Amino acid sequence: MKLLKKFAVHCVLITTSLLLVTGCQKTEVRYSDTLDKNALMALPFPGWAPSGTARVQTVDMSALASKAKTADAASTRAEVTPLYVVKLDDTHAALVTQALPVGASDVPDDCHACSGAMGAYFFEHSGSGWRLTSKQDSVAESGVESNIGKTGVAKLGDGQFAVTAEWGSCWQGNCGTWLVVVGLQREHATLLNPGVTLAQDNDGARGACSALDAPPSADSNAEPASECVEIEGQWKFQGNRLLVSYQGRLSQPDTKGQLQPTQKIAQQVVYEATPGKLTLVSGSNPVPGF
Repeated sequence: MKLLKKFAVHCVLITTSLLLVTGCQKTEVRYSDTLDKNALMALPFPGWAPSGTARVQTVDMSALASKAKTADAASTRAEVTPLYVVKLDDTHAALVTQALPVGASDVPDDCHACSGAMGAYFFEHSGSGWRLTSKQDSVAESGVESNIGKTGVAKLGDGQFAVTAEWGSCWQGNCGTWLVVVGLQREHATLLNPGVTLAQDNDGARGACSALDAPPSADSNAEPASECVEIEGQWKFQGNRLLVSYQGRLSQPDTKGQLQPTQKIAQQVVYEATPGKLTLVSGSNPVPGF
């Protein structure tokens, strides 16, 4: 009799323990009733929350890493933030995210070379709601100092969209601006261009552009002539075409170091976005690059 009582007590303890464990486990979220970006985030990241350390998740950044670092990048701790929900058609949508790698304290790394990444998560609608069908934690790299830049979304055509990130920075007085373009289609995101060069200004490094505005007198100890680059581009999408209008000036020395006449830059460049590719179809980019 005592043995039966002990056995019964033991069974009760095991059952209670199982109930407690089950109660502590998080219920897997399989569907979202709406396209609210915070609600959609719960599907690829069940423990995610819009504030605090819950934004830090483990993501796969290997698509952006070199071959030598692919294994380590596959499990990267990053602060993940939803940026846009793009409805591709009546039953398909994409969630675009920003992922900023974090350090030991779960704070995004803040260095000049610390860029972020754009990710894309795809959903399909059924009678039960919106269901996650595929994901790409890292599609494109952009920005510096844990800031991917100014982002936006443009519709290119039926079921085809572009997500853009415009960012810029300076290195030892050489400043530049670039435009990253990611294409969105049903179930897939593609890096269309890692960085269309929009602008360059090297006056902080050489002062050559300022020297053009205030030429030194004949008896001054002038620096040898150097290249002046002062070009800025404004861009916009018209359908599936990216138009970039450049304005500025360019003055370059010849092989003997003599500064050539300043060129006025006023031209337009046209790129065409097709699934998986951004192709230059008209003009040429006047920015010489670093």
